[in-house]
Amino acid sequence: MNKVVYIDKYPDFKVDLEKLLNEFNKAELTASRHHSSHVLVQRKFHILKSNGEYTDNLDRFQYTLEIGKKLAETLDYNSICYRSIEPNTCYNWHVDSGKICYHIPLITNPGSWFVYENRSFYMPADGSIYVVNNSRPHTFANAGKTPRVHLTFEILE
Repeated sequence: MNKVVYIDKYPDFKVDLEKLLNEFNKAELTASRHHSSHVLVQRKFHILKSNGEYTDNLDRFQYTLEIGKKLAETLDYNSICYRSIEPNTCYNWHVDSGKICYHIPLITNPGSWFVYENRSFYMPADGSIYVVNNSRPHTFANAGKTPRVHLTFEILE
């Protein structure tokens, strides 16, 4: 894959969004028991933590792990998690520790944007995988009426 300046689609690969949503819904039940506070952005549920520890019940995430194996061909990652941003919120400008992150939008709305400098990007939940350059200053906003949830594969330090 060529150098990603901002955001590019992962070439020639689509995911089965219905299968991923089914696995997310199973994780959501567990996450709601462990996270009672409402925060702007949260890692709702880790499948793989940066310390190499997997969740205790991988049977629920077979399709997610299958996608992870495919992505491991081009990205060394140590974290798989669901990221959520609540409606009518925006995160601060920041640079992440990992240089590249794969995002798979699971639930989104037209008011959810990923922003770099003077460019903004909408990632529809259509089964595409997006390669995101985390080493450039960026933020994201959800000006919609529903939460935005992405499944991410990245290096966390």
